[in-house]
Amino acid sequence: MTNFNVYTSASAPEKSKGVLKSWQERLGFLPNVIGVMAESPALLKGYSELWNSFDGGTFSPAERTVVNMTIDALNDCSYCVAAHTTIGEKAGIPKDVLTALREEKPLKDARLEALRVFVISVMKKMGRADERDLNAFYKAGYTKAHVLEVILGVSLITIGNYVNHIASPELDKAFEPHRIEGKRKSGDRASHAA
Repeated sequence: MTNFNVYTSASAPEKSKGVLKSWQERLGFLPNVIGVMAESPALLKGYSELWNSFDGGTFSPAERTVVNMTIDALNDCSYCVAAHTTIGEKAGIPKDVLTALREEKPLKDARLEALRVFVISVMKKMGRADERDLNAFYKAGYTKAHVLEVILGVSLITIGNYVNHIASPELDKAFEPHRIEGKRKSGDRASHAA
């Protein structure tokens, strides 16, 4: 088991302090995983910039939630599933959408389901989505820009998932109502690409 510090804006390395303060202001508290990331100002800055880019992209809040939680589930990141459920709930994402994503079940909304299926394809094929995957995604009304933003989302969320897997921070009280148990033990994780 690894042992990582969970920093606050007061205890963090100097180059991480400003970024931590911005997360605190944005969310009203500082999630433990963000506190862990502060150990590396470069990682924290990169993650934060990716987050801002993804958040300011063309996907709606519901679509971003689909991307985030689909990746969380595929990477078996229970901390992130709980966090993104809480964030999605606060953004007004319907409960049936959040429940389906948590349970890795198809979504009733055809467009959101096409997005979920495309994200799964990108993840399982390690970025090698084929013409059939792309055509189904385009048929649902998505564009080449959306394809590229899925790649951005995969990059962003995978960083958070991997930090959680390695550092294993305690689940924050704010996320506790949406706690979910992981599917696999850390020693026997199967690659989603297998």
